[in-house]
Amino acid sequence: MPYYPDMTAYVYDTSDQEILNVGWLAPDRADRTGIVDDRVIDALRALSSAYDNQTRGVHDCEFCSTDRPVILGGPASDTQVWLGSAEIRAQDTDGTVYSAPNLVIHYITEHRYCPPWSSAGR
Repeated sequence: MPYYPDMTAYVYDTSDQEILNVGWLAPDRADRTGIVDDRVIDALRALSSAYDNQTRGVHDCEFCSTDRPVILGGPASDTQVWLGSAEIRAQDTDGTVYSAPNLVIHYITEHRYCPPWSSAGR
């Protein structure tokens, strides 16, 4: 998977919308770690079934040997969502749009990645 520093301009594909990168991680890069509020994780799970920018290939987690992670996502948390081949897009209250690989949920829950808009990171 490509690495993009958090809060940089999204350039993975063309879009008319201004988007910022979040969670495009790589093992050789230091990223914020910490505890992320469960409400953030729940919101990402709810958005995960939208499959923004779905790809044909699959990206495995480069931080562990976990087989392709699967979660229960969607608005009712009842949809099986395979992680590693789509993006999650979220819009902040100020209109800022963020794009993250859907593996960001695994990065947060299993590797303590802390998105830049979370105040718990270090």
